[in-house]
Amino acid sequence: MPRHSFIQMSKLPNVKGRISYITSHARQENLYATYRTADSTFWSNLARESQQEFQRSGTEGKCIEARELIIALPEIYTQYEPQQVLTDFTEEFRRRYG
Repeated sequence: MPRHSFIQMSKLPNVKGRISYITSHARQENLYATYRTADSTFWSNLARESQQEFQRSGTEGKCIEARELIIALPEIYTQYEPQQVLTDFTEEFRRRYG
């Protein structure tokens, strides 16, 4: 029976912490591949600017610094090298959506 694909989007109130978790080999045992599209300075600047803008806005609640997409690809992709699938998919996503 074929599986259906899905996309899960999560709000990230601590983007630097999430990046640290994902990229740590000691803490992350379930990832087949990771791919970095920006350096640590970018994520630090994004987090700082998001927090500053949130404070200026006077909005209640938590600041959402970024969003994370978890995308389940069709099962056919298990036949390919995980790092290549991730790289190709990410670059195509960047090409289409900037």
